[in-house]
Amino acid sequence: MVRARLINATGTWDRPFWPRYPGQESFRGRQLHTADYPGPQEFAGQRVVVVGGGTSGVQHLMEIAGAAAQTTWVTRRPPVFREGPFGEEQGRAAVAHVDERVRRGLPPQSVVSVTGLPVTEAVARARAEGVLDRLPMFDRITPNGVSWADGRTVDADVILWATGFRAAIDHLAPLKPGRAGRRHPRGGHAGDT
Repeated sequence: MVRARLINATGTWDRPFWPRYPGQESFRGRQLHTADYPGPQEFAGQRVVVVGGGTSGVQHLMEIAGAAAQTTWVTRRPPVFREGPFGEEQGRAAVAHVDERVRRGLPPQSVVSVTGLPVTEAVARARAEGVLDRLPMFDRITPNGVSWADGRTVDADVILWATGFRAAIDHLAPLKPGRAGRRHPRGGHAGDT
């Protein structure tokens, strides 16, 4: 019996992931995903909350900080910054880590949770200037911004969701993929929120 194997290499870029938070529909400002990122000039003079701890979130935050009146960075977990080079040995270790998780039936995790955020000159400068001071995830979205259970609030004109993507597999539905077809639920580029 010949068993067919299919490698789906269609990527994730057309399936942005939008988390749901209480009060999200009440927000009076603009919400957009990094998939629709228009560039930093779009945020001139505005108060922007960037949600997500991946590379896209960091890069967009650093760009927006130069134009916005105020930026706030929130993530589910504290970011892990990686000092020093990321060479062949580190790359192999990252691939081995992902492979080990998938073989155990676990999601592969986001790229940045395995590799860390590289500390470039720009990142080091942004950290020193306080641009990359992160807050934990808010508990709800309000009409005027975001809030935490402890009473803290941040007013915002824009919430930019840098929350990654999910695997683009809808085209495989006629094949009725089994469990193996769903082992990679987070997709390739899923920035940790």
